Amino acid sequence: MRLVTFSTDHGTHLGALVAGQVIDLPGTYATWQRTHVRSSALFSDSQSFPTSMLHFLQADEATREVVDHVLAFAADPNIRADLADADLAFPVDHVTFLPPIPRPGKIVCLGHNYRRHIAEMGSPLPQYPVLFARFATTLIGHRQPIVLPKVSNQVDYETELALVIGRTGKDIPKTQAAFDYLAGYTIFNDVSVRDWQMRTPTMTIGKSFDTHGPLGPWIVTADELGDPHDLGIRTFVNGEQRQDGNTGEMVFNCFEQVSHLSEAFTLEPGDVIATGTPAGVGAARQPFPEGLLKVGDVVRIEIEPRGPRAIAM
Repeated sequence: MRLVTFSTDHGTHLGALVAGQVIDLPGTYATWQRTHVRSSALFSDSQSFPTSMLHFLQADEATREVVDHVLAFAADPNIRADLADADLAFPVDHVTFLPPIPRPGKIVCLGHNYRRHIAEMGSPLPQYPVLFARFATTLIGHRQPIVLPKVSNQVDYETELALVIGRTGKDIPKTQAAFDYLAGYTIFNDVSVRDWQMRTPTMTIGKSFDTHGPLGPWIVTADELGDPHDLGIRTFVNGEQRQDGNTGEMVFNCFEQVSHLSEAFTLEPGDVIATGTPAGVGAARQPFPEGLLKVGDVVRIEIEPRGPRAIAM
């Protein structure tokens, strides 16, 4: 499934993408419940159904099974027409996408995690993951503007696969077992203010400007996406392709990242791990700084698996 957080004139909603439309999940659940009396044994009222992405990620398996039933209910075109009449289903261009997780408990990012990117920056392969933190105030949603700061003109793009944690975990093994701790995946633009980034070894300040964290529009659940280690990852600026990589190029794969972080601190539902960017960043283009972002530029980022189950983000 593909899960979203979106806003309309009526407020902020937990939603899902169904047949090209965004549905309000709590509202659709309430409609479904009225036609499925036995569901009352699971929830006493619609308020017990998840009303936010974090609430959904913290829910048990029984709740997630109910969400599956609600999505199957909404797959009927006639039902979706009724939902649209009730302001519970919307065309995607009629909603404002917010970051799927508006305020993650943690945003942990990896630098220097793609071999060709490391080479273009003239850096050695790291022995351990290169980590820095971001803050929730950087996050913006799909199609929202990146604001260029007054204090720098060295703003760059970095397309990244982002992992969304779905279970509390500590000391998670560096194996396929780490997959069980992932709720899903989304896409992240690790917008970077290069001169501020280089002022300190932690990089955090140059990675934490307001609006410099486009996230989403949706979370693709782990069961639907499958293996995250063969995904095409691309960036376009004003239609020109700048990055063209594959998640198989990672130095530290997704499961190793989850395990490594959990050795230090507990991972919790809603935490986000940005897994690094491939080659082609603006700072590496010559002559510098011609490859950096300017006022009016349009950045499109995408991640897509190969094969018939391809789901673009």
